[in-house]
Amino acid sequence: MATFIAVLCLIAIVICVPLVVLKPKWVFYIFLISVVFHSVLASYINSAGNLGMPRTWAPADILAWLTLAAAIFVRRQRQYPSGVIGKCFIVIAILTALALIQGLLMYTQTAFTHSRVAHFVAAMIFGLRYFTNFSRANGFLKFSVFLLLAMFGVHILVRFGVFTPRVAEIEASTQLGGERGTYTLVPLLYLSLISIAIGRLVSKVGLSPISILMMVVGIGGIILSETRSMYGAMGVLVIASLLFIKGRIRTMLAFGIVGILAIGATSVVGFDFMERFRAGSTRTGNVEVPKLFQKGTWRALENEIIISSYKQEPYFILTGRGIGALHPAPAGKSPLVGFYHSEYLGWLDRHGLLGLVTVLILIFAILARSFALSRSDIPYMRYYGTTSFLLMLALTADGFFHPIFSNPRAAPLLICFAAIIANWQDIYASLYQEDDVPEEDSYTEEEPCPELTYA
Repeated sequence: MATFIAVLCLIAIVICVPLVVLKPKWVFYIFLISVVFHSVLASYINSAGNLGMPRTWAPADILAWLTLAAAIFVRRQRQYPSGVIGKCFIVIAILTALALIQGLLMYTQTAFTHSRVAHFVAAMIFGLRYFTNFSRANGFLKFSVFLLLAMFGVHILVRFGVFTPRVAEIEASTQLGGERGTYTLVPLLYLSLISIAIGRLVSKVGLSPISILMMVVGIGGIILSETRSMYGAMGVLVIASLLFIKGRIRTMLAFGIVGILAIGATSVVGFDFMERFRAGSTRTGNVEVPKLFQKGTWRALENEIIISSYKQEPYFILTGRGIGALHPAPAGKSPLVGFYHSEYLGWLDRHGLLGLVTVLILIFAILARSFALSRSDIPYMRYYGTTSFLLMLALTADGFFHPIFSNPRAAPLLICFAAIIANWQDIYASLYQEDDVPEEDSYTEEEPCPELTYA
């Protein structure tokens, strides 16, 4: 089976080479699929002996470069500038390229290993050039829904022990007998599924039962991941949707229905979704659950290492140490490599203050613009604004404990929501120029295109 999957991955890559010119968007979407299932595919390719390659590889490693090339062949339809978000994209792309070059020069081996942290740049550049009209943005959101529903299906199979990919064997078993999904899949992406569902509900775009089903899947996936910080991010998303977003009654009713279904389902299968919060009990047995940033935990250790490193080499504070940086650990012989539990700590260490400030400006700009769009009277603009605002707010909170735009498996999909907001003016203009706009949102030639207003 491992060889069969490895050969299929190779065939997919070969097919994508001519598609770079012929169908650039197909390369982009295949890349997103390969990134989400990166761990599963890479583990089987490794088991197949890497098909003779000297290093472990995955389709995303090559498709990222093909996606970057495909961005050149995307037909441009931009009429308006992309604003602050687009400028941040350019700065981030330059800083990432410099960080990769710096890493390859200073610590070649680990820089190759951790170069996947730069995969999101390909999706970022492609998205900025591609999401310039309604049909493209809407197509991406529909694709994201189907992709995450498929991911949830695999998650269920893994958790109940029906399917155990090679990568899942390295984590201890949990309440339902399978690994949590944090190694195999990307539970962080469930936040985007919940955000899309709420955006659809409050904007009255699509059928409400489908939106509620999406919420059930998204919340169910986060619960199955048994990750406390993810629970907290979901809590931020829920509270924000009830405080800052229109359609509070619809949203509250939807969460009520989802809550009843979730409690009923967990009771039936005997799953205790609060287990991770109880001291003296974890997924691996009766061990005390450490507090976040408690001394001796990995998060606390990472902070101590980064601080001590900058004290010894303060000249790296502005530009960072590059991708794949090594730090001598306070205890033990093995150094820590370039993986960080915190999004902001990762940007500071890899890209320095320049990178950290840029990504903070990017996050603030997305929040400000998407919140304004969430108040729009135009249903689809309210849909895009609400989705991006809720998602970015949840990611901002979760970024203190997990990588988000630095997550090599989640970032390529997540950055696309920022690209949609960057091109909001072009998408808005296209709503009244394309034939594929739903009839209830279309305008005749005699009826002028209305100005975008906010309530």
